[in-house]
Amino acid sequence: MESFVSAKFASYYSRNRVAAPPSIEKREWGFGGWGKKIESRHRSFASEDELAAYLRRNTPLFISYSCAYYEYPDARPMEKKNWLGGDLVFDIDADPAGAGCKHTGDWICDKCLGEAKAQAIRLVEEFLIPDFGLAKGEIGVNFSGGRGYHVHIQRKDVLGLDSSARREVADYITGTGLEPKALGFDEKGRRGGKITGPRPDSPGWGGRIARHVIASDAVLEEMAGVKKEERKKEFSDGIREGNWSRTKVSNVKLFAIIGREVKSLAVRLGGDIDQAVTFDTSKLIRLPDSLHGETGFAARKIKNLESFDPLKDAVVFGKSEMRIKMLSWAGEIRIWNEIYGPYGKGAEAEVPEAVGMFLICKKKAEPAG
Repeated sequence: MESFVSAKFASYYSRNRVAAPPSIEKREWGFGGWGKKIESRHRSFASEDELAAYLRRNTPLFISYSCAYYEYPDARPMEKKNWLGGDLVFDIDADPAGAGCKHTGDWICDKCLGEAKAQAIRLVEEFLIPDFGLAKGEIGVNFSGGRGYHVHIQRKDVLGLDSSARREVADYITGTGLEPKALGFDEKGRRGGKITGPRPDSPGWGGRIARHVIASDAVLEEMAGVKKEERKKEFSDGIREGNWSRTKVSNVKLFAIIGREVKSLAVRLGGDIDQAVTFDTSKLIRLPDSLHGETGFAARKIKNLESFDPLKDAVVFGKSEMRIKMLSWAGEIRIWNEIYGPYGKGAEAEVPEAVGMFLICKKKAEPAG
C-alpha cells in the first residue's frame, strides 16, 4: 500500500509546486513514511527548486521543516547546528474525547475538527491580538493536513525567545499555573479578608475572568451564592469596581470556581507533544501544501479561518471512482458535502478517489482489483 500511496503523492508533486518557507537554506528538514512521521531528519536545501526536485524523486509521505533557523541546518548532533532563532508556533490538534466524539483518536470528524478550529480562533482573537499586541498580518494559520492547526508568528522580536520564554507563553495561553495574584486578586482576601480583584477593563487574564463572570448568568449565580437577581446585580456591580467581596460563598469556593473557569477560557493545545511545538526550539512542523500521509489531505495556508473547511478545502484527490477493500471497520467521514461509510471489514466498495485515499492512508482499506 505504501508504494500505491507514494505513486499517488508523486503525481501530486509533479503537478503542484510546493512553496518553501522563508529562509529555506537555514531550515532543518525531516521526512517520514508509512511507519513513522519523522524517519529521517538533519536534511537541508539551498533553494525551493532543490526541495521540489527532492520531492519528485523521493515522494515522502510526511514533509516537515524546522521552526528554527540554523547556521548549519544539516549538522549533527543538534548542538553543532548553531541555533540562530526560531518562529513561534502553536500546535492545536483535534481532541475527540474533549469534543465529545464517540470515535477513537485515530479518526476525525466534523465535530472534533470544528473544536480544533474554535481553539485556533480563540488563540488568535482572544490572546495573540489583545494580550500580545500582534496584528492579524503578523499571524499565519495553517491546517496541518491531518487533525488540527498550526499558528505561526514570524515577527523579529520573537525569533530570539529561548525555550523557557516560549514555555511561559504556552503556560499563559493554556492558563497553566495562574495564581490569584497573577489574575489581579489581593492575596489577603484569599485568606478571609475583603477580596479585591480585576475589573472588566483590566488587562490580560484578570479582565478576561471579570468579563466572563459578568456575562455568564450561571457562573455569576454560583459565585454570588444566591439566585436573587438583585443580589447577583450587586455582586456584578462590585466586580466592575474591583470588589469581589459581595458574595455569599466562602473565599475558598470562590477561588475554586475562578480556577475552574480559567481552564474553560484557556486555549487547549493538546498534550505534552503538542505544547512542545511551542517551547521546543528544535521541533519540526508540517510544510504547507504538502500532503499528509495519514489522510491524503494537503496542509493548507489559511486566509480566512472562519470559513475554512478542511474536509473540502484540503481535499486534493478527485471524484473519479476507485475500488477498495476494507481491512478493518471504518466509521463515517464527510468529504465535500457527502457522508461516506461506515464500512465493515472485508467489504468492497466503489468510492471517489479522495475517499479511497483517505481510507487507505488511514490503513483501513487497500486498493481492490
